[in-house]
Amino acid sequence: MPQQENKLLRPLAVVAAILLIVGGGAAFFLSSQKTQQQARQQTEQVREQAASAATPAEPATAAPTSPTATPTTAPTTAPTTAPTTAPTSATPTPAAATVTPGGVASTVDTAAWTAKVWPSDAAGGAATLIDEHLSASFSNVGAGISQLSLADHFETIREPRVPVILQAEQQTPQYGPDGRVLKTVDGRDLVSVAAPLAALGIEVNGTFINLSVDAAGSLWTRTGPATFMAEIADASGSTALRITRAYSIAKGSRQLSLAQTIQNLGTQAINIRWYQMGPVDLPKDPATYIGEKRRLRFGYLLSPGYDPTQSFVQSREFVIDHAYALGTYTPGIGYAELQHWPNATSRENSFSLSWIGMTNRYFGLALHAAGVETSVAARKFTAIESVDRVAMLRPALANGTRDDVMALRTTSPVFAVNPGATLDLSMAMYAGALIRHEMRSDPVARALSLDGLVIYTMGGPCAFCTFDFLTSGLLWLLITLHNYLTFDWALAIVVLVVIVRTILHPITKWSQVRMQRFGKQMQAMAPKQQKLKDKYSHDPKLLQQETAKLWREEGINPLGLLGCIPMFLQMPIWIALYALLFFAAELRHQPAFFGLFQTIGHPTFMADLAVPDHLYEFKGAATGYHVPVLSALLGPITGINILPLILAVVFYIHQTYLTPQTTQMTPEQEAQQRMIKWMSLIMFPLFMYNAPAGLTTYFVTNSALAIFEHKLIRKHIDKHDLLNLDKMKAEKANKGPGFLARMQQLAEAQRKAAEAKARKSR
Repeated sequence: MPQQENKLLRPLAVVAAILLIVGGGAAFFLSSQKTQQQARQQTEQVREQAASAATPAEPATAAPTSPTATPTTAPTTAPTTAPTTAPTSATPTPAAATVTPGGVASTVDTAAWTAKVWPSDAAGGAATLIDEHLSASFSNVGAGISQLSLADHFETIREPRVPVILQAEQQTPQYGPDGRVLKTVDGRDLVSVAAPLAALGIEVNGTFINLSVDAAGSLWTRTGPATFMAEIADASGSTALRITRAYSIAKGSRQLSLAQTIQNLGTQAINIRWYQMGPVDLPKDPATYIGEKRRLRFGYLLSPGYDPTQSFVQSREFVIDHAYALGTYTPGIGYAELQHWPNATSRENSFSLSWIGMTNRYFGLALHAAGVETSVAARKFTAIESVDRVAMLRPALANGTRDDVMALRTTSPVFAVNPGATLDLSMAMYAGALIRHEMRSDPVARALSLDGLVIYTMGGPCAFCTFDFLTSGLLWLLITLHNYLTFDWALAIVVLVVIVRTILHPITKWSQVRMQRFGKQMQAMAPKQQKLKDKYSHDPKLLQQETAKLWREEGINPLGLLGCIPMFLQMPIWIALYALLFFAAELRHQPAFFGLFQTIGHPTFMADLAVPDHLYEFKGAATGYHVPVLSALLGPITGINILPLILAVVFYIHQTYLTPQTTQMTPEQEAQQRMIKWMSLIMFPLFMYNAPAGLTTYFVTNSALAIFEHKLIRKHIDKHDLLNLDKMKAEKANKGPGFLARMQQLAEAQRKAAEAKARKSR
């Protein structure tokens, strides 16, 4: 490339980069301002919630271990058969006739009411449910979930295949105000236990009764398969409340259902508020290449004024990253409680809660009301009034960072339950991969629009460019290519890149032609422009006028400077593709090129498009090796990856081809060119080393095609002699002056007229 062209392109590239950074920074600033505003609003709501809560939780605990701890709630679908319970002297009446929201006047004395403590072995061992898609085991801690696994998805492709665990009972130390772990009387560490969906407690006429754990034994007894019962006795020792929880999984379903009832066996109406543990953190994805991608979501219904039928579930307003949902850690204190629902936005717009969702990179779950598939009214989650986050503290890691657990606590409205009545708080939890067609095949997920859990966005400034319509369209195209043309995801990615570059080729060609024309014109005009600078260096205004005149005489269109703009117009597509390929659960555990490399005996290379290509996989790859400095940027090193190195070479060739060496380059320019090339060899492998193989396949293909495309563009330029300056001037003369030139001529004429008028006035 000529010297002058290189001189021009470098500042243009710098300007373009600045524009990109400023644009992204602006988007990020606006987003951060909104987040900060929401945080302030949520803080005010937390204070209101704390004033009305029965007994606030300690900041350092998530699951109550005493009657003073605060609880949480979770949804489930009612089973077709009633749970087996112990005999009762009272026959409950239908809840619809006897249970009403809001308080009732009552003189019931609850001060001496207690939960019955069953022998520690009363449950008869852990209950387990196993089906085609889900597997669940349960805990006596609040009759919650000890572990929820996906039976059809596995952690790695290696044997033995371990199912993906979405929920698990969490145990973490309890910390005192001084930051030290609290001890039991016998010197053991005091721990907090959080079992997903566990019953935390019940508030009867303002008095909280713990239902989570008891030092003497279990507060829950198992009365059947995955069925639990708790009883609360009044001051006389008679059973006043009976609570049943029955879990079930319908055959072939991705729904874990919880049939949950509270029976008033007493003689007086009482006010009941129910506290329950919601979901706890989903596990981190082992890929640390892009950072933390766990999120908290809420599905909601619009106000009746906008949606009279209350049937269309939305989720766009609530996408909360894990770091924000967890809150800010204060040494020696922990995390303050934070209310996530309702917040200022939901209150201002009269949104109604429909579901609570959590996701990581590839998987998600959502808690919702029972009977959604048969009742539109069930899309409103009336069993939950508020959702709070209570963090569970873990010891600090060796690098000083924290890996604490976010648990959700749900609180119900106050229900008035008449004597002999049954309060039904049944709910369900959807669990599965973030694959839209799988979700839409499930009637419950389809009714609740749970595909709103799928978010193809990296967050931060990139979220500005990751448009839903782009990612959705590109995903549809990728799936179509795989299902009907390539039958292989890696080949589908290659074809996708070819299609995208073909569509964008006219823009790319226009941009390259403009830039090369402008560069050659500026090179030819450089001596004349230097003479003008020397002649009018004392008068910048006159220099500007003469330069503009020279540009008109030479037929140079300043719009040639815009030749780089089309490249930036393509960036939303590139970012959307980038995010899509990183988050696409469809690519997880999928080998490249029909498993060719595995067929010829290589067990790890390109065996999973969702992880690095692993030409050679280190032993202990599940955890990886931590290399000082390098691992801080890339995460654990799990193997030797060849695709990022290939990408660096291809990009180096691309740069060499675009900017060939010329005899006109100064030593400084040559050094600059070498630095750019060597930086490409270093930076690309560095930033892409732990990237998923699907992503690196995309970038290698894209860079290789870019070389071929630029060769075609240069051939087109040479064929039509598009850089012939004499030909360009002749064509310009035949066409007459362009719009910009005419505007310049008009401005010059007005200037001369003003000068003439000024001379006459003198």
